[in-house]
Amino acid sequence: MGDKKSPTRPKRQPKPSSDEGYWDCSVCTFRNSAEAFKCMMCDVRKGTSTRGKRGELPSLLGAPWA
Repeated sequence: MGDKKSPTRPKRQPKPSSDEGYWDCSVCTFRNSAEAFKCMMCDVRKGTSTRGKRGELPSLLGAPWA
């Protein structure tokens, strides 16, 4: 039947994420631009964790009403 080449498919390009260029604040969840080093809404630094250290209690012991 001859030399039939199978059709070559173009390589799949990864779909660009719509989230590229942004980061979500871990405190207020506002979507900030990638260039921002702190949240435009609540001024929390980029990458700040909202979780306390393991075994750490909230600092209510020093509250005046306690």
